[in-house]
Formats: sequence, C-alpha cells, structure tokens
Amino acid sequence: MKISQTVAPEDACDCELGEHAQGVASTSLSPHGSRILLVNPNRCEQPCPVYPLGLAYLVGGLRAAGFRTVIWDTLAATDTLEQRIGSFEPDFVALSMRNVDNVQCHNPNSYVGEVLECCRRVRAATAARLIIGGSGFSIFPPELLELTGADFGIQGEGEVSLVLLLRALESGGALEGIPGLVHRDAWGGVAISPRCSTAGLFETEPEHDPELILAYTSRGSLPGVQTQRGCPLRCCYCTYPLIEGRRSRYRPAQGIVREMANLMKLGATYTFIVDSVFNTDPDHVVRICEALADANLGMEWQCFLRPRRLTRELLSLMRKAGLRHIEFGSDSLSDPVLRRYGKGFSFEEIEQASSYAHELGIKYSHFLIFGGPGETSDTVEETLVRAQRLPGAFYFATLGMRVYPDTPLWTELAPGREGEDAADYLATPRFHLERAFTVGGLYERLRRHREQNHNWVVGDPPPEFQATMGKLRARGVRGPMWEYIETLQRMAAHSAGG
Repeated sequence: MKISQTVAPEDACDCELGEHAQGVASTSLSPHGSRILLVNPNRCEQPCPVYPLGLAYLVGGLRAAGFRTVIWDTLAATDTLEQRIGSFEPDFVALSMRNVDNVQCHNPNSYVGEVLECCRRVRAATAARLIIGGSGFSIFPPELLELTGADFGIQGEGEVSLVLLLRALESGGALEGIPGLVHRDAWGGVAISPRCSTAGLFETEPEHDPELILAYTSRGSLPGVQTQRGCPLRCCYCTYPLIEGRRSRYRPAQGIVREMANLMKLGATYTFIVDSVFNTDPDHVVRICEALADANLGMEWQCFLRPRRLTRELLSLMRKAGLRHIEFGSDSLSDPVLRRYGKGFSFEEIEQASSYAHELGIKYSHFLIFGGPGETSDTVEETLVRAQRLPGAFYFATLGMRVYPDTPLWTELAPGREGEDAADYLATPRFHLERAFTVGGLYERLRRHREQNHNWVVGDPPPEFQATMGKLRARGVRGPMWEYIETLQRMAAHSAGG
C-alpha cells in the first residue's frame, strides 16, 4: 500500500488553525444544509454497551455548522440501516469505528468484519459519499480506508475536520488544510494530512439524543463525559497518543458542570469521565471537582486514574464531587514490569493510592496485563501475592499485550524486520507474549488464582453477570456494578462445593 504522507500524532504541526478551520467557528450555516447520517456499527455489549459519545460530539459540531444529522445505532435502532437510509436520504454517511478488536489474547475477536459488512450495506443502499472515522479507524487509517472502500477518512477528532471536509465537498473546494484527512491521491496512494494539535480546541459541546441516552442507560451503559483530550504519557502499548495526540487540552470546569446537569435532565444519574487518565494534571482535577462540588448536582461518576501524585486530599475532593468508582490502569504490581511497560509509577504508589480509596469508601479496581515485556514467572507470582495487600480491590486481568502500529511496543518489536506491516496486525489481532509463557499455560495459572480469589475476572465477566445487572437496573441500581461479580463468583464456588 502506498502512503503519500503520514504524520504521527506526536509530530502533528503546532500551527494556528488555518483559514478553513477558523471558518468553522465564524460561519454557522452549511450553504446547502446537507443531510448527514451518522452510523455506529458497534455491537459489543461486554461488560455493558458503550454509549457513542464521539457521535454526540460530531452532532454538536455538525448542527452548529448548519448540517442536518440523524444517528443510526446498531444496538438502539428500531429500524434497519437500509430503512433509515431510505427515509432520511442522506447526502453523506459518516461511520464511526470505535474498536478494532476485543483485546483478548486467549479469546480474540476482531470487529473489522462487522465494519466491512456495514460499509457494504451503506454502499448497496445509497450513492452518498462514505466517510469513516473513530478511534479504531485512527489506529489503522490507510489500511481501513482501503479495506472499507470509504471515500474519505478522518484520523483523530472529527468535529472540526468533518465540517471542513463536508463544506469542501459541497462547494467543490480544495481538500488541502483539513487536519487528519485520509484520502486517495492522484497516484492511487493513500494520503494523510497533518493533524494540527490546535485544531482540536475542544470547544464543541456534545449534543445528546434523549432517545439514544435512554436506550443505552436502560441497558446499563454509563453516558460518558470528556474533560480533556490528549495523553502525554508513554505506556508502551497505548494508542491514546495516536488517537488524541500527546498535547493535553482541557475543557472549562463550568462546561463539565453544564453537561452533567443536562445528562441528569435526560435521566442519567451516573456517568463515566472517559479521559484516558483523569489526573494527568492535578490542577485540572481540582478545578473540575470544586465546580462539581459547588454545583451539588447529585451526579455520581467513575473515572480512570493513575496512582502517581494521587494524594488523599485530592481523592477526598473527588469523593465530595461525586466520585464513586475508580479504574486504575496499573497493568502490573511488579516494579520491573512497570518500568518495562513505561508506566512511570511504582507499586508503592499503587498501594498508597489503593489505601486512600479504601479509607474514603471509594470502590476501586485495577486492570492488569500479564505476559508483556519484562514479565517472568516470578513477576507474575509477585503481582498475585501483592494483590492480596490492597484492601477491597477488584481485578480485571488480561494476558498478552495487543501490538498496535506506532506505539513504543511496535518500535521495540520492529515487525518490519520480518517483512510485516500494519495490515498484518489489523484483521487478525496480534499480541506480544514473553517467550516464557504460552497463552494456555498463563490463562490456566490465572484461572486457578481466580477460583481462590473471587475478586478477580480474567477476560470478560461471567455470563450470569449480565442477567444480574438487568435485575439490579430494574431495581434502580446505577453505576458499573463490577463489584457484584465477586458476589456472583463466590456464590458459584459455594454452590459447586456444595
């Protein structure tokens, strides 16, 4: 595959917004009022459906620019994709690909086929131009543009770029200067325009569809709220810097308060702050949490945190602002492995942060990746033993580390030396597992540990968890509810023993 111009997110230009991008803010109406059908093909419901927040941002940006929009969501729609296309008659179809696969080495499941089938259905039903984007697409942009046959793609955030692209296509204008645009060039290759980091000023207000919110919350989904974009951290496997760039950009605190208040009006009482890491900047956390505490909305929430520089005072403020659940992206409890993973914190910090959360009555979990770079049998056992020291913790364990292009892990493994490229890692998920392990052997070790420690999940939660969540939701219980898995597994073990 020929790629005419590829610019990694961290190398994106730092220029001011170009003339085109500035026009998004200055002009509020599309010259033709084109109809845009936004499609979410994501079918994954483990452990619960994920509300398509990205589409809400696109709707906000598109409608502010004068476009007419409708969302077709595969999990919430009451009609077929073809019926929606027939009734809406879109001028353009924008499809969002959230995930490439389920990131499970022992039970891999690619979502590429579902996306290809969705694109085929769009092509069969309309001559409207097809544009693809989303976080999954942004990891493999040239490969997915070729596979899907889409006319254009957007790498990274799309509120500004999609509006610019649609205006150019409406008017027959030039495509130059559209950040993150993925398209075919005159020579048959795939060209990717530079992504200006300032193009994502993060000023767009998401526009939530009440029916879509209800459809997702009734199935246990937590509507997301994003307070920042960009991730300056350097975890060896992580794609967030590829998707959002490395420069952190923050939303004003009052905007977050306003959005949470709006979600409550739509019936949501619990939300998820979906930032890759909420506390990359403690000052930002203070601004947000002080505003939420002052507003006293009654909204409860959870977020991703890292243990570094997480003080008891900061957690206490977050608790006062509505924090009820924490998901720590710890990845390991062994210091040598933490260093190889590029985590930037130690087990001592993990233990201290866990202790603070427990003391403050905040439920918390740790996500762990076994078998990545630097892992040995001894470090596996060290993590399992140290896990017993963290009071009230819950653990989500995975094995093997998914390998994605342009990450530090990709650079370390250098697949190109073996004649491989990104396309080889797309449709069939590829994982790194240290030579000391096999998938079956490592999974069996974790399975045996889970049987004796019911606060552990290896891979997806047990099937009966979905039925229990449904019963709890019917009783008005909200939130992630992963702490109930421990009770279910304990009851199952007791029943089997009896």
